[in-house]
Amino acid sequence: MKEKQRDFLIYLAVGAVIAAAVFALNMSRDYEVTRCVCDGLFVAAAMLLGIGGIRGVRNRGAFDVTGYGIKTALETALPILRHGNGKETMGDYRQRKAAERKSARGMLLAGAVYLVLSLAALAVYSLA
Repeated sequence: MKEKQRDFLIYLAVGAVIAAAVFALNMSRDYEVTRCVCDGLFVAAAMLLGIGGIRGVRNRGAFDVTGYGIKTALETALPILRHGNGKETMGDYRQRKAAERKSARGMLLAGAVYLVLSLAALAVYSLA
């Protein structure tokens, strides 16, 4: 199985766990089943889309300067954390981080699936 498909399936499973937890919490409050399903699916969608969006922004390098600054400050304060002989430049840091990053596509796609399902559940709930 390709890595992108595997990530998508993992995030679908994570969303299912989140949706099931919210469903169980709402059922204990004696809400209607359709409302519990809608709430669970929406919370899963919001969490996956929110975290996926932040990951996508991070992948574009929006937090690189902050990360480099914190890393440099910690290495200055605690020299034992310093790796190698020389100091890593900002350009080197950005290239290293770019090579380590994973795509947010699977998480965003799984979140979109849960959003569509929650809208369908909302339509059923509003008709009932």
